[in-house]
Parts: sequence; structure tokens; C-alpha cells
Amino acid sequence: MTISLEPGSPAHRLYLSQLAIYLRHSRQILAAWDHYSDQHSDPETFQPHDEDAYGRRQQQRDADTLFAFGRVYYHADELVDVAERQLAELSPSDRTRRYAWQVRELRDATQHLYAVHDDWLAERAALPESARPGTKAYEEPLAESYAEAWSYLDQWAIHGQALFAVNALAQRPSTASALSLRATAPVHKAAATPSRVQR
Repeated sequence: MTISLEPGSPAHRLYLSQLAIYLRHSRQILAAWDHYSDQHSDPETFQPHDEDAYGRRQQQRDADTLFAFGRVYYHADELVDVAERQLAELSPSDRTRRYAWQVRELRDATQHLYAVHDDWLAERAALPESARPGTKAYEEPLAESYAEAWSYLDQWAIHGQALFAVNALAQRPSTASALSLRATAPVHKAAATPSRVQR
């Protein structure tokens, strides 16, 4: 994809707001899944009581998560690119190095998501004409594609907040810049002249 997103632009703010919605929804989806898994699995062996029902519920989790990521998907690489450019302009620190690692994780997850999508399009094109949405021949490979994408979507849920942190750091005036501005600022004559202590 062509990268043209400018940091702090209206489009960048829009895409970050869409990411914020995904992060919120993905937490809700995962919490609901964890609750279901706890209620429908053996507490000692963690094996599901009903494997078929458990599998269907897991497929629903995968589909819901992918649907929630929908708008972010089309601009995910642009968001990552902006964060990488912003990090390159920040002074190195333990915090920025951690953010850089998280952004790399997002870069890898995004590339895998695009590859999974391309694989699904190729597989869908090869399906027989009778394999239409709603049929087993269509829904099974689709569910497998969703399942493959889920771990990469989860990486976005885990590390996506780093993009907001990097953006906040990039927009914060640096200490050096503040000191430079302070040094070059005109000093008021009255303020520069020490006042005598009145007795």
C-alpha cells in the first residue's frame, strides 16, 4: 500500500480514533470469551465440556474480533508507518525502545493479516460455484481463515496502545527545545534588574 499519512493530520486522528474503538471492543470480546471458556471447561484439565459448542463459540470470537478490526485493517500499515517515523525523531530511552519493539510487533502482525486475507481470497476464488456463503464448503475455510487471523488481531489488542503513547510523545515539546526558547526569549528590563531590598 502507498504510505501517505501525515502525523497529526485529520486522517491520522481519525484512524487512531478507530483504533481506540477496536481496542475497547476487543477487550469486551476477549472478556466475554474468557467468561464462556471458564464456565464451559473443566477447571482442572481445561478441556471443554462440549467440544462442538466450544468450537462454535470460538469461531464466533474470531469473527467478532475481525469485524471489530474492520476499519483499522485498511489503514493499519499507515498507522504503524507513522509511529515508526515518530519514534525515529525521539531521543532513545528505555521507554522509546519498548515502544519500538511493540511497533515492530504490530508491523509483523499487520503483514501476517494481509497475507491471511490474500490467502483467503485465493482460496475463495478456487471454491466450486456451489460453495456459497452459508454452505459448509464456504463457511469452513472462512472459519479457518478467521482462526488464523485471530492471533494477529490479538497482537493489535495487546500492543495497539503503544501507537497512542508514541503519538503523545511526538507531540510533546522536547526539553531541549523548551530550554532553547527560554534562552532566546527577550528578558523584560525591569525583570532583569535586581531590585533593592527595602528596609
